[in-house]
Amino acid sequence: MNLPNQIETKRLKLRPFNPDDFKIFSNIIEDEEISNNLKFVLNIKPECNKTTLFQIIINSYSTDHPLLALVISSKFEEQMIGYCGLITLEDEQEAEIFYTLLHRYRGYGYAIEAVKKLIQFAFKGLNLKRLIIFLHPTNSKAWKVAERTGMKYLGQRDISAISSKAMFFSIEKTEFDAQSYY
Repeated sequence: MNLPNQIETKRLKLRPFNPDDFKIFSNIIEDEEISNNLKFVLNIKPECNKTTLFQIIINSYSTDHPLLALVISSKFEEQMIGYCGLITLEDEQEAEIFYTLLHRYRGYGYAIEAVKKLIQFAFKGLNLKRLIIFLHPTNSKAWKVAERTGMKYLGQRDISAISSKAMFFSIEKTEFDAQSYY
């Protein structure tokens, strides 16, 4: 997977993490709502603390299959407001997308703007065929972002690792291309 140096939108910059980003990464991970959703979606084990998770992200950048984890920062305030990214799945033709923002930046369309650009990069820059996401059923803001970025709700799926159901969304490259025409 090609790691971009930077992706820009009208109001945002998306770029790979660097070691100086640990403090803000830590603040995001410590947000109770975010950490609960991470435990749900990523099944983070207690022994995998924020330092370990951050180091996994940074170390992955120098591998053949990096974790595409990107800082979302505001162009105007020039500070990190969240992060997003892709986890390539086994066949490397599809990936699972993830995103989160600090609470004070929600409700302004930043997540939609970042995720739309990430989807565009996935299909045009990485030539992926399909993107998916699993979301906690009570996280209505997250599933509204998924819908507003063109992803389709395909029902609930059991996630055995956490013995729970998740809302399942997907978008295929052909759907993205069709949406781009209007």
